[in-house]
Amino acid sequence: MSQQMLKKVLREKKQRMTAQRELILKVFLESNGKLMSLDDVYMQIRRRKNHKTSKMTIKRGIELLEELGIIRKIDFDDGVVRYELIDDVTDEVNAIFICENCGKAVKMEVSKEAIKNLLPKKDIEIKDFELKIYGICTECQV
Repeated sequence: MSQQMLKKVLREKKQRMTAQRELILKVFLESNGKLMSLDDVYMQIRRRKNHKTSKMTIKRGIELLEELGIIRKIDFDDGVVRYELIDDVTDEVNAIFICENCGKAVKMEVSKEAIKNLLPKKDIEIKDFELKIYGICTECQV
């Protein structure tokens, strides 16, 4: 989703485009599909010069973007809620790698055909699936 599309959605919902909301969206756009927690977004914004946005403002901005259908909440039941920018092309998350050391989560594309090849019987029709893969990311292996 582009910033122009966000502005249009906000206008339709009678919401203003604030600098903080624009910055939150920019962080998600620059994440390249990476799942991000509130703390991840907060740290990305704090690293930028002259941005003193509070964590509560970021939390409210994220909640609004989720309510508007621009980002999606993903909960792995590990105590850290993560969010991702909704991609218009692939709207479903079907596989996620989660680092057991640092908690980083990365969305992965896995085809139904690849999953079907793992099944003991090949005549099973897969309608949908969700896969969580736990391990240690390359940064934590060093």
